[in-house]
Amino acid sequence: MRFQYRVWVILLICIVSFHKNLVAAPGYTADLFHDLREYTQYLESSTGVYDELTDVFTLASGIDDLSQAVLLDSMTEGDALEKKRQLSVIIEEDFIMAQAKLDTLYQPLFRSDRFVSQVDEFNRYLKEYSQTIRQSLNDTYNLFEASLTRDLAVVNQFDLLSRKTIIRALEGENALLKLRMGQLEKNNPSFHLFKSIVHSNQSLVYLIKARITEMEMPEISGVSNYIPEDGASFVKIAMIELGTSKRAVETGADALQGWAKANRYKFAISKSFQSIFQSLIQSFENSFQVELKINDAFHILLDEYPGDQSFDQINVQIDRLIDQRMNLQAERIQLVGRISRLGKSMTSSQR
Repeated sequence: MRFQYRVWVILLICIVSFHKNLVAAPGYTADLFHDLREYTQYLESSTGVYDELTDVFTLASGIDDLSQAVLLDSMTEGDALEKKRQLSVIIEEDFIMAQAKLDTLYQPLFRSDRFVSQVDEFNRYLKEYSQTIRQSLNDTYNLFEASLTRDLAVVNQFDLLSRKTIIRALEGENALLKLRMGQLEKNNPSFHLFKSIVHSNQSLVYLIKARITEMEMPEISGVSNYIPEDGASFVKIAMIELGTSKRAVETGADALQGWAKANRYKFAISKSFQSIFQSLIQSFENSFQVELKINDAFHILLDEYPGDQSFDQINVQIDRLIDQRMNLQAERIQLVGRISRLGKSMTSSQR
């Protein structure tokens, strides 16, 4: 295998989390770059669908806000119903469009099995994610209808269902990330990035479980900020998960520097190589910084438990950080696209 091709494969492993035993055998380099172009096109298509489904999930939170406003008498039922109707139309249209794109998702035509498992895994995940979003929308609509009755028992019932659906969404994402981690060497920065996300997700799962425990416990007269025993245990576990997430970021940052030091000289053969290499390193550095900020935000929520005085502010901050997380992932997909185009040029010039 020519030296340049070996360098490409090393870079690809770090960017798109290839299987740890990926090898581009001599004579098959053109197939590798063909498959890479196909995989890049699939990633652009599939992550676009994921983003659209997530946007629907986020938009539906506006109806949850209406439910709360009705219960707090800060909005009339008539105004709430009209705003809910308007939001529902947009939500359903967006969901139908996202579902249509999912049903017609680009399916790559590979010449080898390098990326087949990753595509199959993400296809399954997207279908499950779509079902979870549909369930979440139904929970949101039911919660709104319950708020109009002012029957707190019914409201509580649908609020619990909504929280459990969020847990299912987080656990589904974690299952996919763990599959990805199993395909990576531990010196790959992606391994530690995924590990950090898994444990921050798990921390949020336990915080939600703590809130569910509160809702399921009967009130104790005359006791404010009472923390049920199970709720306190869940918060302690959430803190442990958050600590594990932070350590994964720190370990990942070290692994990234080690990888960069070991491989930098291999990318000195052209300015294009150097540019991609620097962009890759910077992208991962930015991702680790974002995960640390998410970690800090979650820590505030846990420190305030059972209070939630900073929830609205932290929620906005976390939404912004999640957007940054997704943008950085999209940036690395674009790097894959650059590699595939350069690879095509290289293989064409050597024919």
